[in-house]
Amino acid sequence: MELSRIIGMKCVVLAFLWTLTNGDTEVSCVFQESCILPCSFQGSTDAVISWSLLEARHVSILSYNSNQDQLTQQDEHFRGRASLFKDQLSNGNASLQLTSVEFQDEGRYKCATGGNNDSFISLKVDAPVREVNIEKVENRIICSSEGIYPEPVLTWSTSRQTVFRSTTIVQQSGPNRELYNIKSSVIFPDTKHDFTDMTYSCTVSTRSNNQTAILSNRNLKEGIAKAMVAGVIMIAVILGLIPICCSKFNSKMHQSCSVPMSVLPAVETGSVELQSHQAQQVPDAAEISSRLDLVLTEKTSEELKTLITPGHNNEEDDLLLKAAEEPTEM
Repeated sequence: MELSRIIGMKCVVLAFLWTLTNGDTEVSCVFQESCILPCSFQGSTDAVISWSLLEARHVSILSYNSNQDQLTQQDEHFRGRASLFKDQLSNGNASLQLTSVEFQDEGRYKCATGGNNDSFISLKVDAPVREVNIEKVENRIICSSEGIYPEPVLTWSTSRQTVFRSTTIVQQSGPNRELYNIKSSVIFPDTKHDFTDMTYSCTVSTRSNNQTAILSNRNLKEGIAKAMVAGVIMIAVILGLIPICCSKFNSKMHQSCSVPMSVLPAVETGSVELQSHQAQQVPDAAEISSRLDLVLTEKTSEELKTLITPGHNNEEDDLLLKAAEEPTEM
């Protein structure tokens, strides 16, 4: 009894493996993109279709009958992400479309269309290698790529045989640490033949694709040339801006140091009246001082005259008046 039970279990396992390797349709989907799981049947206007994910438990993805979706049993993980091509059901197309594919979507799917015509799809999710960056930093060449799934492999090759040391680091990233970042560096060989006559190639590979980046002496020369051109342009711009800035600075300094005639009071000197609006040029400091001295002298003389009464012959008053009329030495 026990022997027959074991034999029966082995037969079930072998049947499952045969279905997985021979009957399943393998589909590879790209992470965060839409994907189609194919399924076909004999077209019918009253089709009955159900999709499910075969895991430890039966996960209902989508059911369709009576010409409408039946979503009461739909798993929360697939809500709003799974749909059929309803306009093609009459032609026998029962394919399932998944949007925003996630890594949790990987697994074995079953498409049931009634009878014994069930289809099985093995779904794998990939984040392919999109870009490989390579650069020279001091005495090392660094190659890197990011956002890959599953874990990638990085390999180096050179234009001629040489001995070099490489160090590779793989890190996981993303919200759930599902994506892989890979980075590798090569140290230049300590020989007379350095990097100047060699070409380095870096290839990052996964099960779905691979990308290669190449760095050679020509790349370095082009990079240096571009840097020199950019430096020359920057220097030219700076040299061109200096005269403009100096000119504007000098103009502002001239305006701030100039004394408009409108701020000087009109000065009457006897019959002569100085007014600011008649001046064509701004007087310098010496001229302004001379005019003020003249005004003070004349005003002082007038005040002294008013203090001396007409006909008064006081000798001290005459001396004061005479001193006021004489110019003052500064």
